[in-house]
Amino acid sequence: MTTSSNSKRLHNIASRLIAKQGREIAILRPGPGIPDGAGNTIPGPDVSHAALAVSATYAIELQLIAGGLLAAGDQRILISVESLAITPTTTDRALIDGVEYRIVRVSPFAPAGEVIFWEVQTRDD
Repeated sequence: MTTSSNSKRLHNIASRLIAKQGREIAILRPGPGIPDGAGNTIPGPDVSHAALAVSATYAIELQLIAGGLLAAGDQRILISVESLAITPTTTDRALIDGVEYRIVRVSPFAPAGEVIFWEVQTRDD
C-alpha cells in the first residue's frame, strides 16, 4: 500500500468515526472590525462556522504530565476537515453545547502532508 493510499484510508476512517460519534459545534471567528470614527476599530460580530467534532476532557494523568500545558477541564476536540470551511486558529473560539471555549492549540493531523482532522485544545476560562 502506498503512502497516498494509506493517507486516504486514514482520512476515510477518521471522517467516518467523527461523522458517527461526533456532534455539531461552532467555531466562532471574530468578524471584521468596524471603525469607531475616532481612528480606532471596534471588533465586529463573530462569524459562526459549523463543524462536526468529537470532544473529550484530557485524562488527569496527562494534566499532571503536561507541566502546565493543560489545565483541569481542558477539552480535546477532533474536528472533521470536511465539515469545516476554515482552518481553525487560536484567535477563534469553540461553541460546544452552548458553552464558549477559548482555543489554546490547533494541531493538524496530517500524515503524508494531507490534513485528516484538526486536533484542537480548548479551555473554559
